[in-house]
Amino acid sequence: MSTADRGQVLGTLAATVHALDPVDRVPLILTAGTEITDPAIAEQISNPDCWEGGPPTGPSPGKSSRKAAKASEDN
Repeated sequence: MSTADRGQVLGTLAATVHALDPVDRVPLILTAGTEITDPAIAEQISNPDCWEGGPPTGPSPGKSSRKAAKASEDN
């Protein structure tokens, strides 16, 4: 499934990036101009220079929601 099939566009890439598919955990190569709609992919792209017009707003791209939830459970 392409990122365009998943919903609202969060941002557009200004550079080619490597990410992992959040479901299948297979490597993805996303080229400049790709519109990102999946928040799980967007949060993997931590370099703000990879986004046209800056990174999308929302949760910080550092820790995934799953990792943040696990960290709060451990405390």
